[in-house]
Amino acid sequence: MFKRWTHGLLSLPKLVFGLLIYLIYKSTPPFSYQAMVGLFCLTKGYSNDVLSKIISCFKRPYSFSELGGILGTMEVKRRSHISSRLREDGYYIFEEKLPEGICDRLLSYATSHPCDMIPMDGEISAKHTQVIYNHEVPQAVRYEFKEQDLLNNLEIQNIFADMSFATVAQDYLGARPVIDVTSMWWNTSFSDKPDMVAAQYYHFDMDRIKWLKFFIYLTDVKPTNGPHSFVAGSHRSGAIPSSLLKKGYARLIDEEVKREFSEENFIEFSAPRGTIIAEDTRGLHKGKHVKEGDRLILQIQFSNSLFGAYYPKSSFDKVVSETLKVKVQQYPDIYSAFI
Repeated sequence: MFKRWTHGLLSLPKLVFGLLIYLIYKSTPPFSYQAMVGLFCLTKGYSNDVLSKIISCFKRPYSFSELGGILGTMEVKRRSHISSRLREDGYYIFEEKLPEGICDRLLSYATSHPCDMIPMDGEISAKHTQVIYNHEVPQAVRYEFKEQDLLNNLEIQNIFADMSFATVAQDYLGARPVIDVTSMWWNTSFSDKPDMVAAQYYHFDMDRIKWLKFFIYLTDVKPTNGPHSFVAGSHRSGAIPSSLLKKGYARLIDEEVKREFSEENFIEFSAPRGTIIAEDTRGLHKGKHVKEGDRLILQIQFSNSLFGAYYPKSSFDKVVSETLKVKVQQYPDIYSAFI
């Protein structure tokens, strides 16, 4: 234990030095990012909480001129309720759904545009194979669309411009948010066992200091289609026990996670297409192994800072959404990762 704490304390100056470099060059040194992860595991999340409070002092929230949208009206009482549930449970399922027409168009896109076929556990591949996904003959567990391609999609640009998402994210983060990771992927029943590469084992995310993800189901997800799964409350500081955190940033089998949490904490989101889930994936989560068919998910992440893990730069080739053009002018920080 003493050795672990000593190593952790040595991570602190690395983190601070890396933060200074980030402020100057807008780039996170790998050693500083690793120090952030190490301190998170050592302090059970409290180090991230301190950093988030500091960020909130400098990145003051926007005052949005319009608050409603796909997620419904955003009056003060409802916003407070959503934030409260997110802080307590780590997730929130919206009654409102992504409109059918948008689901249809994104599904059509996902069955007609190339995506990366991701190598599975034990496979070695220098690069991902680009294919058009054929749900009748899957050849891998996971297929991912390139973020650069998604950014040019009109439907996704319109979702970016929907202030109800930014409002929920800003309330939870306590700071001006930035959209920093956008992804869409298929999970299939190609394998008869869970796949680590496809994130089908429990894990926590730690790419940023604080963030909120929106998962949008673009196909119906039943218990056999690999519902997204989450351990309620595990996002809170101190909730993940040292027995798991000492493994570091690792995939965890169900049995070792179930030993540490009550059965009622394990949530599986079986739900119809269009369902929207907000989640703090600092908590333990996974995509359950797909036994039948497949599932298509769109994920949009808002963070309080771009400090953290390296992601290849993606940018808007062209803003085709007229609504987004206006929002970029009004709230440039939200879209700064892609401009």
